[in-house]
Amino acid sequence: MITERINLYEYFGIEKPANARGDLAIFNPGRYREYGINRKRPAVLIMPGGGYEYTSEREAEPVAFKFLAEGYVSFILYYSVAPAKYPQAFQEAAMAMVYIRENAEKLGVIPDKTMAIGFSAGGHLCGCLATLTSESVLDFLGDKKKLAKPDACALMYPVITSGVKSHGGSIMKISGGDKELMELLSLEKRVTKDSVPAYIFSTNMDSTVPSKNALLMACAYEENGVPFTLHILERGHHGLSVNDITSDTPENLELRSSTTPANYNDWMGQLFTWLNERGFTPVTE
Repeated sequence: MITERINLYEYFGIEKPANARGDLAIFNPGRYREYGINRKRPAVLIMPGGGYEYTSEREAEPVAFKFLAEGYVSFILYYSVAPAKYPQAFQEAAMAMVYIRENAEKLGVIPDKTMAIGFSAGGHLCGCLATLTSESVLDFLGDKKKLAKPDACALMYPVITSGVKSHGGSIMKISGGDKELMELLSLEKRVTKDSVPAYIFSTNMDSTVPSKNALLMACAYEENGVPFTLHILERGHHGLSVNDITSDTPENLELRSSTTPANYNDWMGQLFTWLNERGFTPVTE
């Protein structure tokens, strides 16, 4: 496997703001003569959660490894968090998408099979990529702006709304408390017919980011005729990630076992089936 870490600000020749991150970690299975030197793979951009205060390691590499096993090239975005506000993290996410597509040939990526997945606050950032890539805050990309929109997205127990049942902490951090910006970033109000097809997942037990967020996004998708699939489990707390030994200690897994349904990790099979149906499979040229 080939691993690499890219400073997106350096790559784009942009002065890096103080305390910014904007780092892209790459996990690439590579192309080898014994099993397909001409193989190209779909790509996934992973955005961990963390309330826009930090980026959760539990929703980073463990997720990347699951996608690697399914034949993807995995990318993790370590985006800027508080005190950084919108649009800094969004601009970094857009830069990451552009980087992936610009380097698709070198990376062995299928450029039009590049998806994004985000968890919790990372789900909000992923939702921004799904709905807001026409915004003027991305004009700094010039003609490359059109490359920032993913081909599909997965919104995992996502922060969506700034209204009722919002995760106030995430919205406050990303908006800095600006009421106009909070309204702008209530993503259920930003969906259009051009938004990105979505897999949406939540649990009804989630008291941190209520499942109302996922429901609002699904309703907005339905109203605008955008393809989506929605899965809401009855049980399961917030932030379970892939809920196995790759993302947790045995002690935490045991502690949560009584409130986590046995089929919780079915979301991965459901997601990969949904993506396969959309053509997200490796090809050999």
